[in-house]
Amino acid sequence: MKTTNVEALFSGNAEWLGGLSNEAELARNCPAEFKQDNPWSDYAMQLFFRGGKLTNWKWRNTDQGHQRHQLACFRGLISTFGLKHEDKEAVAGWMLSVMLTEVPKYEALAKAEGHEPGEVK
Repeated sequence: MKTTNVEALFSGNAEWLGGLSNEAELARNCPAEFKQDNPWSDYAMQLFFRGGKLTNWKWRNTDQGHQRHQLACFRGLISTFGLKHEDKEAVAGWMLSVMLTEVPKYEALAKAEGHEPGEVK
């Protein structure tokens, strides 16, 4: 999917209690294709509502420091209370489309692993 304003996607800072410092700007500038049904945003919302494993992700950038920064921004965004749900869904899908080479197959966290529902690892 085509993306615009990509530099801004990961320029914010994850807030301590959830949220992203530039989330409102991202919601305003999110490309229209993410504001409708699409596989990126669908996957992001599965992670938001059900938690899930991230071990099957195929990252565009192989630098682990870069990956950690992008993941911190993504986690900050999906934990925000400052955006309407549909804006959160759209921006999260946009972020994933820039972070990853393909939409991953959803994998749930097993209860036996000691994780809470909605937790992203």
